[in-house]
Amino acid sequence: MKNLAIVGAGTMGAGIAQLAATSGTTVHLIDVSSGVLESALNGLQKRIDRLVEKGKIDGSAADEILGRIKPATEFDALQDVELALEAVVEDLAVKHTVFRSLETALPATAVLATNTSSLSVTRIAEAVGHPGRVVGMHFFNPAPLMALVEIVAGDRSEDAALDCAVQAARAWGKTPVRAKDTPGFIVNRVARGYYLEALRLLGEGIAGVDEIDNIMRTHGKFRMGPFELMDLVGLDVNYAVSVSVWEQMDKHPRFTPHDIQRGLVEKTQLGRKTGRGFYDYSGGSPVPACPVDRKSFGFPPLLADGVRAMATRAGAPAASSTEQYVFCRILSAILNEAGLAFSQQVATSEDIDTAMTKGTNYPKGPLAWADEIGHHTVHGILSALNEQSADGRYEPAPLYLD
Repeated sequence: MKNLAIVGAGTMGAGIAQLAATSGTTVHLIDVSSGVLESALNGLQKRIDRLVEKGKIDGSAADEILGRIKPATEFDALQDVELALEAVVEDLAVKHTVFRSLETALPATAVLATNTSSLSVTRIAEAVGHPGRVVGMHFFNPAPLMALVEIVAGDRSEDAALDCAVQAARAWGKTPVRAKDTPGFIVNRVARGYYLEALRLLGEGIAGVDEIDNIMRTHGKFRMGPFELMDLVGLDVNYAVSVSVWEQMDKHPRFTPHDIQRGLVEKTQLGRKTGRGFYDYSGGSPVPACPVDRKSFGFPPLLADGVRAMATRAGAPAASSTEQYVFCRILSAILNEAGLAFSQQVATSEDIDTAMTKGTNYPKGPLAWADEIGHHTVHGILSALNEQSADGRYEPAPLYLD
């Protein structure tokens, strides 16, 4: 990939520009705001300077990287561009405007990609006369560091365009996975279980935010607990994705956003960036800031047996009964969503597992984990949970009926 255009010089656009330029690609970085563009260039300069200070690159290489980034505030003719990537706000009308401009400015052979995380690639492609050239290239933040790129096929995306996106991602040192154009693609869909089930457990008074986080780190070997991770990402960002996936999934109960998170967003308690979310960051170390209204709970023998069996097979045999219950409920939600995505042919099992280990740092791919636990055991606990639930959100994926 010799020439790339990026529209949108915000955090993601600037990060992708750095990534591509470091790999030898000339980048036309376009933003209608000269202020945003200037800020992006200043940020790029600082990040490249830090790499020099750390000895990761020398001064000559730094100059070459920055020299490959060509800023612009207008869509001038870009006849040498092979791929254009849109990284603007998650607004369909704005994206349509960008894609119409790109179609005019770029040669007919150029592939047009969107970095959307929540909108339909198919609908974005409606803006252009040749929708077959439009694909999704969903990078993860920070783009220079995160290994994964989801390559998303819209209903009319052509194989050549998808292959171009895959090759570009690989040329920039990334791991591409392919996905169908469905809400949340792979990562933002499967990861909903990690967040939403944790919120349900908090809301039911089963455990507090720090307890749930500790259970998932200690017994699940997740790098961060769900509440720590939501605070890091930003509650507003995480909540918006949940709402988007829920609405696009016909408001299925599996994806229902939680009132606890909505309330914190409304109070602008958004996590680390505001100093308070599920934790309070004003002191020396974070302390829980979202109280739990503890309630007694119990479960029938069938569910108790399922929890013990799954916890033992999943790596938490020594946990207490409450810890096993928390761990198994969250893990079950993740495994079930991965199973549903596979059954609906959103992606291959290998790509689903790669996406969740590379894109979210899960300790294991969910489908490989389900294989280790045993489909019979996974189906058993999901069925027992579903029997207790009034909304059918634990209905087992067809994959686990084997």
